[in-house]
Amino acid sequence: MKPSAKTRGIIAAGHPQTAAAATRIFEEGGNAFDAAVAALFATFATETCMSSVGGGGFANIVTADGQQQVIDFFCQTPRQKVLTHKLDFYPVDIDLGDTLETFHVGAGSSAVPGSVAGIYAMHKHLCTLPLKILIEPTIEIAKSGALVDDFQALDFKILETILRVHEDARPIWFRADDNLKLEGDYLQMPQFADFLDSLVHEGADLFYKGEIARKVAKDYAEMGGQLTRADFEMYQVNYNRPLKLPYRNKTVLCNPAPSMGGALIALAMQRLSEKIIDYHYQDAKHIETLYQVYQYHNRLHSNPDFLKNELKQQGWFTDYPETAKWGGTTHFSIADEHGNAVAITSSNGEGSGYMIPGTDIMMNNMLGEAALLPNGFHSWQADTRLTSMMSPTIVLDENQQVEIVTGSGGAGRIPGVILQVLHYLLDHKLPLEQAIDAPRLHLEHQVLNLEPGFSDNIGHINIKEDINRWGDKALYFGGVHTIQRLPHGFEAIGDGRRSGVIASTF
Repeated sequence: MKPSAKTRGIIAAGHPQTAAAATRIFEEGGNAFDAAVAALFATFATETCMSSVGGGGFANIVTADGQQQVIDFFCQTPRQKVLTHKLDFYPVDIDLGDTLETFHVGAGSSAVPGSVAGIYAMHKHLCTLPLKILIEPTIEIAKSGALVDDFQALDFKILETILRVHEDARPIWFRADDNLKLEGDYLQMPQFADFLDSLVHEGADLFYKGEIARKVAKDYAEMGGQLTRADFEMYQVNYNRPLKLPYRNKTVLCNPAPSMGGALIALAMQRLSEKIIDYHYQDAKHIETLYQVYQYHNRLHSNPDFLKNELKQQGWFTDYPETAKWGGTTHFSIADEHGNAVAITSSNGEGSGYMIPGTDIMMNNMLGEAALLPNGFHSWQADTRLTSMMSPTIVLDENQQVEIVTGSGGAGRIPGVILQVLHYLLDHKLPLEQAIDAPRLHLEHQVLNLEPGFSDNIGHINIKEDINRWGDKALYFGGVHTIQRLPHGFEAIGDGRRSGVIASTF
């Protein structure tokens, strides 16, 4: 039955129409989880290069009555491998501004998508409104158009090579003159609107046991992909307990195994808790402290045996697969007046280039990222949940009430950028807006990357790597869209690095 009164709620997200979809559901009387389902649907139409029905993600959930759960609807590897010489699998270079990364795309790069199954799982267990109501904002966006903001326009430019692979992608991301759509344009997905309408009537079986699974399996068999109808039919959502970290007098709830991101956040924050924070957040001492924590973080990431041993010492689950996922991601955080909170991070990688016919949906390329496969391409285990750096995170106060809801896109940089924002909030006690705006750093590939705003006087710090000082804040350092509960009520900030926005019905 539809609730009768408006719900007071708040969202921090990556696009204004994503946020508007959530607030519309609050206006309808839905709870935070209703709003989250509507927002996740909306990302498929508003943040198309980051989030897709063809991808997957994670939802970190705390309910009003104190239940804690992480819903893993991330991608699953195929049940069987195709001989590599028969695969549609090839490299593309992606220019991220101050760095260049190579990814692999094609039908052979796709894993089994989990987004639809995740939405149905959340709706079944947590929502109060009919799915038809929750999907309406996205159907309208797909028909009338999603505004292309500055971040989406940049994203299109970065991924243009992939967006040009399939003819069905041209009407979506390109103008009539075959140039990319620009900031201020509108992106329409009429076939996606029709797909959503069918999804409401036919349910998740449309995707996993019906027309969509048949189309993808048929095309991939002909093109050199690896997914079959059995891969779709056997997909399951996983329900996990969050990884819990006591930090100062708080409790940090992170994404557990098989995701690696939560473990890296938890272990790095534990190392950070041993430090005495007696310095300003822009000082050289701050850089030195985070540099030391990052050295530990990177050792955890690069040495599976060391990671497992460190986790074992904490009594945490240690069964991490060989494969870790980076790539294009988006995040949003939602909370309501009742005490419900949810942080959702979703991803389509960079996209495989393959469009499911008649749907405007691009499939993921989760198996096409070299840095994630230490034993080489195609070393992944069959029929296994991919691990990930994504880690939607919730912090509870000393009374076990939700205090912070956060997360980020940003590929392998996700754990580090979340760690830094929590460090600013919990240790430096910065106001939320200042904590999100504060400069970030990242240590990778023998380079210490520094955003503007840090001290110039760091010559005395023993840094072995090269130092790269960025001229501006950049999407490279994530998009940490965050909500914080304060004594006077909720505050929210959308990270400007990825054109974040907020909306509220309070």
